[in-house]
Amino acid sequence: MRGNIALVSLLAAGLLVSAGPATGQERGNPVTGLPEEVHGGVILDLADGDRFKATVSRDLGTVWGSRYDAATRSWGKRVAVLRKKNLFCGDVDGRAAGNAVALIAVCDKGSYAEDQAPTHSQALHSPDTVSWSQFTLPGEAHDEPGISPSGAHAIWPLHDGWVTRSAAGFRIVERDLPGQEYSITGTISDTGDVSVLYGGAHDDDGRCAGVVRVLNVSASGATSRQDLTVDDACADLDLANVDATTVLFGAPDFPETVVGITRPDTASPWAVTAIAPAHAPGLVRHRGRGTAPTLFATSPGLPMLAVGSADKHAFTAQSYDPVAQRWSAPVGIARTADRCTWGDNFHGEPLGVFALRLRCGGQDRVLVSPDARTWHNVGLRASPLGVSPDGSYVAASNRKRTLVFSRERGLVRLPLPTRARCDVVQPVAPDAAIRLTTTNARGWPARLDVSTPDGWQQTRTRFPRLRVGTDRCRQVVPELYESPVMYSFYGSTRAVALTVSAAGDGWQVRRTIY
Repeated sequence: MRGNIALVSLLAAGLLVSAGPATGQERGNPVTGLPEEVHGGVILDLADGDRFKATVSRDLGTVWGSRYDAATRSWGKRVAVLRKKNLFCGDVDGRAAGNAVALIAVCDKGSYAEDQAPTHSQALHSPDTVSWSQFTLPGEAHDEPGISPSGAHAIWPLHDGWVTRSAAGFRIVERDLPGQEYSITGTISDTGDVSVLYGGAHDDDGRCAGVVRVLNVSASGATSRQDLTVDDACADLDLANVDATTVLFGAPDFPETVVGITRPDTASPWAVTAIAPAHAPGLVRHRGRGTAPTLFATSPGLPMLAVGSADKHAFTAQSYDPVAQRWSAPVGIARTADRCTWGDNFHGEPLGVFALRLRCGGQDRVLVSPDARTWHNVGLRASPLGVSPDGSYVAASNRKRTLVFSRERGLVRLPLPTRARCDVVQPVAPDAAIRLTTTNARGWPARLDVSTPDGWQQTRTRFPRLRVGTDRCRQVVPELYESPVMYSFYGSTRAVALTVSAAGDGWQVRRTIY
């Protein structure tokens, strides 16, 4: 179904709904298969639904590992995977195959600084997440390892070379990688065949060659090279392996930039099999003054969207088909009376529904879609956008009601009002919410309420002291790049940030003072 969409005003309280067309594509963004990043580390998928988490300690002196048992649905005891005298590690990355794990701990001697290249990074390998072997990587190693399908072999790419791990132990290999400048990744087969892919390749005259270069080295020593033409090949973008037959090139935080490079098996040559959506045919790109520039948006399990406006009034959306590798025709999703520009739409992780913030005639609004088909144009005059602590749901509240948007039930209207300027309502289910609200005339949040069928009910949740003196709360801003979602409360001279997270059967409120 394609074409224009009629807009129908359903609620006088700032809600406008457009019934959009079905896209026919229920696929997510192209950045699939990469491990889950957590603060200071990574979570890797193992066999039978188990998982392994590796993170650095707060003092950066230990790499901790713990395993999740899918059968018991519980995490095991945390154990020290790496701890060495005078070694400090700032991050961990890794790959897994079956129950085997390969990690890189990005480390330095004496201290660790994020703005300095690491010189004592550590390669770690385990066949079972119990026994570990370790090796100090030469040079300034920091890229993720690769692991073979059986987990018996692993590789850590370096500048002009790599380190491998097999039954014979760790081995340093030095190879010339002409044109290597930026990101590099390596894969390895169960027989020890290596592929190293790197970007930033330039020709002999220093001009961008427009290719990702590949060096294939068999276990017997035979070599071959490939040049893969990709857009932005000489940009400072990332190369990352998903497994021994899949590599991604682009910026993972911006999936519209990601190119897929694959091969059918570890004995076959590599090929570009998925172009970057931002360069795919059919895209209508809004740019320049007088427009709301095209914004790319993703939500798990839904197609990638490109949303924008040629005149800041009429907004259209296109959906991306990753199989056909092209964009659908633009369809209208909203028309605003005032001219609109984009608000802050940077998210640390995609939300469970599409929620695109706008600034229209001095007022905040949000375009919300639970399914990429039906769109709601909602005003945010009385309260900021509410986002559940885990990012699954969003809500819009005023002094009369709360609207909750979810994948499960679409739009649910609840008789749950706000009561003060700096109230924040966060959905916690398709039909339930919590509220940060005040107990005094200065308006700073001081208690947590939960929704009931009869309205709000005060909880006994311990609330942190805010130490804001006599200042008054004047504004609340959601910070969606944090997890859990953080809300910043501003007065004339003071500011406080709060997060709410689940704690047992209740909630925990934490504070950060600016």
